[in-house]
Amino acid sequence: VEVEGSWDNWSSRLSLLKSGKDFTVVKLLMPGVYQFKFIVDGTWKYAPDQTAIFDEMGNVNNVVEVQEYVPENIDSISSFELPASPPSSYMNDKMTSEDFVKDPPLMPNHLNLTLLNVPQFVEAPAALPRPQHVILNHIYEETNKSGKDTHVLGMTYRYRSKYCTTVLYTSKNA
Repeated sequence: VEVEGSWDNWSSRLSLLKSGKDFTVVKLLMPGVYQFKFIVDGTWKYAPDQTAIFDEMGNVNNVVEVQEYVPENIDSISSFELPASPPSSYMNDKMTSEDFVKDPPLMPNHLNLTLLNVPQFVEAPAALPRPQHVILNHIYEETNKSGKDTHVLGMTYRYRSKYCTTVLYTSKNA
């Protein structure tokens, strides 16, 4: 059994060591969200009992979020002064009439992978996949199923380890 993941852009495989009924590997990862998949006897598989999401191509991958260690006793951390903000960071040029005639920038492709646009899990059609961190706190429009006279907007945000998606359905004729 091997594992391959997004921590190195899917470029290397790590062999897992058998320990009783389990297979294990120790890998030091920086804080972030990583997708991974197992290779069992040459076949790519995901673990259905672990958190999984769809990738950009519709494949199901397991996902793990590595968080930075936060000590319990915050008082033990020495305080520090915030550096001064340079004026150039908030002194923007005034907008001109040319700024209003430009086309808006294209929406990044990963924002199309919202909970409203992701296909359902075959094994559990009522379960939603874990949202990718890049779509959190963005408002998005459903593109696959909305009718001609219905406008569907949604936003997913995170509170601690929970995710909340708010969906607004409205008539385009209203």
